[in-house]
Amino acid sequence: MAARQIIRIAQAHPMSRNDAFTAFSINDQNLGSDIDPFLQLDHFFMKQPTFPAHPHAGFSAVTYLFEDSEGSFFNRDSQGDSSLIHPGDLHWTQAGRGIIHEETPTKPGQLCHGVQIFVNLSAANKFTFPQAFHINAADIPIFSTPEQGRVRVVVGSAFGLSSPLTEILTPVTLLDVSLSAHTTIIHEIDAEQNAFVLVIQGQGSFGVPGRSLHVHQAGLCERTNSGLQVQTTDQSVQYLLCAGLPLSEPIYAQGPFVMNSAEQIQQVYADYKSGKMGHLV
Repeated sequence: MAARQIIRIAQAHPMSRNDAFTAFSINDQNLGSDIDPFLQLDHFFMKQPTFPAHPHAGFSAVTYLFEDSEGSFFNRDSQGDSSLIHPGDLHWTQAGRGIIHEETPTKPGQLCHGVQIFVNLSAANKFTFPQAFHINAADIPIFSTPEQGRVRVVVGSAFGLSSPLTEILTPVTLLDVSLSAHTTIIHEIDAEQNAFVLVIQGQGSFGVPGRSLHVHQAGLCERTNSGLQVQTTDQSVQYLLCAGLPLSEPIYAQGPFVMNSAEQIQQVYADYKSGKMGHLV
C-alpha cells in the first residue's frame, strides 16, 4: 500500500472566554481548503455555560466528548431533542434548513473535554429537515491490540469495524486513536478522500517520510495514496483522524450559517428571524 505524506502542518488557533472555555481551532484558514467536507474542528475545554442558544443551517454540528472528560453536556434543540452527552458519546446535529440548539455542562465546574466539528452538507441537502443523532460510548466499536493501543471508530469504518451511525447525509470517518510508545499503525483511507489528523495528547510521526506532530498541531494528508502510517517512539500519542470525500461546492458562510450562495444566506437569516427554525422550550 502506497503511503500518504503530510503536506501541511498547522498550529490550532487558541481562543478563550475567561476561565469558562478554552479551545484550539482548525479550519480552512490555517490548514487549507482541502479539509472539505469538514469546515472546522475545535478541541475544547469547558467548565461553565458559555454559549447561549443559537441557530445553525446548512451543515452538521458534531459534539464528541473524550473518555477522559470529567463532565457531561446537556443538549437540547428546537426539534424537541434533549440528550445527555456523556464522556465517550457522540451527538450529531444535522442542521439542514435550520435548527436552534444549546449545549451546557450538566455540572458547572466540572471540566468537559471534547471536540466540536462542523461538517458541511451538500447543495442537495442544505434544506433537508433538521435531525439529531446520538451514539452512546458503549456502542462505539473499538479496535485494540496490546502492542499498539486502541482505535475508537466513532464515525465511518476502519479495521473491519463500523460505527452504528449510518443516517448522516455527509459520510465521513472520525477515529479517536490512542497509540502506545514504540509502535506503528497504518490507516487505510480511500485515495479520493481528503484527510487530516489533529493531535490531542503526546507526539507522533505521521506519513512517509514521517513528520512529527505534537499536541494542538494538525497535519493535512496528500490525496494521492491510500495509506497513512503513524509511528511513535518514546511517547504515546492520542489523535483524531478525520476523512471524507470533498463536496467541491461553493461555500458562503456568515455567522452560524453555511450555504452555497448569498441568496441562500439571506433566506436562512429570514427563516431564523421569522421563527421558522423553531424555539427552545
